[in-house]
Amino acid sequence: MTKEERVAIFLDRLGKAAAATTAATGFRLVCETLNAVEDEHSGVPYNPAAWLDDGRLYPPQDDHARALSDGVTVYRHRGHKTFIGANGAIVIWDIARRGVVFSKRGKDGKAVPATAMD
Repeated sequence: MTKEERVAIFLDRLGKAAAATTAATGFRLVCETLNAVEDEHSGVPYNPAAWLDDGRLYPPQDDHARALSDGVTVYRHRGHKTFIGANGAIVIWDIARRGVVFSKRGKDGKAVPATAMD
C-alpha cells in the first residue's frame, strides 16, 4: 500500500474512534492508531531509529513537543504538525499545503482553538 493509502486509513480510523478526554489520551489515540495501521499495511517493522528512510510512517514523538497557549501541545514531525488540546481534541496540519487535514473534537465537544495554530 502507498503512504497516501495508509494515511487515508489512519485518518478514517482516527475519525471513527471515540473522542479523547485529555491530552494524554489524545496523544495515545494518534500514536496507537497510526502504529496499528502501519503494522497492518506498511510491511515495515517498527524501528524508530530508521524513520528517515524505512518507508514507515511514525507517530509524533515527545522530544518534538512544544507547549502552546490555551493548553495545546504541538508535535512537529515530517511534513505535519499535530496539535492536541488539554481536552483531547486533535488537529493535524499539513505544512506544505498550509492547511488542516484532520480535526477531531475532544469528548467535551470543543476543538483545538484556532488561535493555537497561528
